[in-house]
Amino acid sequence: MNSPLRLLPEERRRYRRHQFWTDHGLFRECFYANFHEMVPGVFRSAQPSPRQLRRWQRHYGLKAVLNLRAPAPHEPHYRLEQEVCDATGMQHIVLHGFGSRDLPEKERLLKAMDLLTELPRPFLLHCKSGADRAGFMSVLYLHLVMEQPMETAQRQLRLWPFGHIRHANTGILDWFFSSYGQALAAEPDLTLRQWIERDYDRHALLKSFHPWYRLDWLTDRLLHRE
Repeated sequence: MNSPLRLLPEERRRYRRHQFWTDHGLFRECFYANFHEMVPGVFRSAQPSPRQLRRWQRHYGLKAVLNLRAPAPHEPHYRLEQEVCDATGMQHIVLHGFGSRDLPEKERLLKAMDLLTELPRPFLLHCKSGADRAGFMSVLYLHLVMEQPMETAQRQLRLWPFGHIRHANTGILDWFFSSYGQALAAEPDLTLRQWIERDYDRHALLKSFHPWYRLDWLTDRLLHRE
């Protein structure tokens, strides 16, 4: 078992400067954290600052954090989050291989679905902005674990209040669920897992999706979605 991470004061200050300015924490911390409770004990957000994470842990009794950002143990956002989790006793679970403008490989997706069923509540899941990867994983969780109808669960991928833009390249995430919906219409008893195991073709879905490219500058240049 690894020793709890405790940063040196100068490290912590340097990482916080990077998180606030370079990683766009200014917007998340001062204006909109994109923090929402999906169902009792299940929360989603943008990348939290250490102060935000500590406050939510105290207020909601969080037991775990599911981090959907790329694996980066050396990066400021990761190390700051790990330090808070170690200090408060929360599990810090990193799930990589998911992008806001891409689809995961089949085996990675199935493993993620298994992980969702094991998460201890209350828990928080987050990506960088809280809009796309967090939305995608929220749909999976609500449908698979909470057994919500897919149409209901898909409301986690919306422009308001989450900031998800379905007509830009981030709409590939909607296209994934729409493709399952088309298969479900033809085969009403088909579960999401069965469709993924039998029919999911990542490359074919990526090729068949056509975003409205005029909106891609929002996700790529202005919002800097990962």
